[in-house]
Amino acid sequence: MDNTKYCKVLKKCSGCQLSNLQYQDQLKLKQSILRRTFAGLVKPRRILGAQSPLFYRNKAQIVFKREKGRINFGIYQSSDHGIVITDNCPLHTDTANSISLTLSKLFYKFSLSPYDFRRRNGFVRSVVIREGFMTGEVLVNIVASKNTFEKEKDFAKAIIKAHPEIKSIIITESQSAKLTQGGNPRVIFGKEYISDILCGLEFRIGYNTFYQINPVQTEVLYNTAINMAELTENDVVLDAYCGIGTISLAVSSKCRKVVGVELNESSIENARENARINNITNAEFYANDVKKQIKILLSKGMDFDVCFVDPPRMGCDIDFLRSIVSAGIERIVYISCNIDTQARDLRFLAKNGYEIKSQQGVDMFPYTRHIESIVYLKKTTM
Repeated sequence: MDNTKYCKVLKKCSGCQLSNLQYQDQLKLKQSILRRTFAGLVKPRRILGAQSPLFYRNKAQIVFKREKGRINFGIYQSSDHGIVITDNCPLHTDTANSISLTLSKLFYKFSLSPYDFRRRNGFVRSVVIREGFMTGEVLVNIVASKNTFEKEKDFAKAIIKAHPEIKSIIITESQSAKLTQGGNPRVIFGKEYISDILCGLEFRIGYNTFYQINPVQTEVLYNTAINMAELTENDVVLDAYCGIGTISLAVSSKCRKVVGVELNESSIENARENARINNITNAEFYANDVKKQIKILLSKGMDFDVCFVDPPRMGCDIDFLRSIVSAGIERIVYISCNIDTQARDLRFLAKNGYEIKSQQGVDMFPYTRHIESIVYLKKTTM
């Protein structure tokens, strides 16, 4: 089927790097990349594709542009600071596309000028729309040159009237020449967060909370990772780089205890709150550097049976990997959004007492070049 039927601007927009391929061909390409990347380490299983490869993003960042007596919107192009105008991005949901259209009309009505990234002037830099797929709740974050504007209450009433699913409107401030989410947040309508359900658990999502982009495939990712871990009810689990506790809380019912560690303090506060609202009492969370916290916990007599690792794109710190090895953790489940740094880290672990048992790719981001990978390792017996 012709992909131009899904998107009229795919030849102009750099957001979908694989838009020239049909979806099954995208999966074949990603499978070949996995085989090449993990050659000599492990034979990848067949990648788990998405049942619905379109309209999957629960987060959309929209930019606006004044032209011909109106305000249009579309996708930011980082290569030249330009904007590809489109009112129907096929990776965004119908809700996000519809709210973006309403916002473009209201920005014009309330004389809120879009930011020009080339001339570096204007008020509205971007809008980030976040959705709870299971709850239907929506958070709108207006990123602007300052975090206040005239008639903002009237503006909020107008957009809520058109879209009652919006439960939170937050304005953040940015002076950067780049596209950012801004800081100094201020709520102009509703709550500071929305809620969503993932793996049967409730999670609160703020304007800057890290939460996986594709919630349907996230459940596939997490359930696959948990099954690979071979958890028992007596296991003590370490969740490194735990974020807001999504993996920690998902495994909590399958083990004796789970400990989540994350450097970002606000994420740990969110993780603790998520544990509280889900009545989970066997999860502990620490805001600290992971390798330092492991040493502290080991010194207090805590032993770990399983470690879930889900680091940022740069991969794991070598000292953190050394701390896992020295702790003698029996099983490791390594989740990564960057298979190159994952393969690098696997080579280290393989040289230091771990056998790579299996690898599973998950297509979290159809029509893009990104691949999510899960690798299961087990400590070799000496």
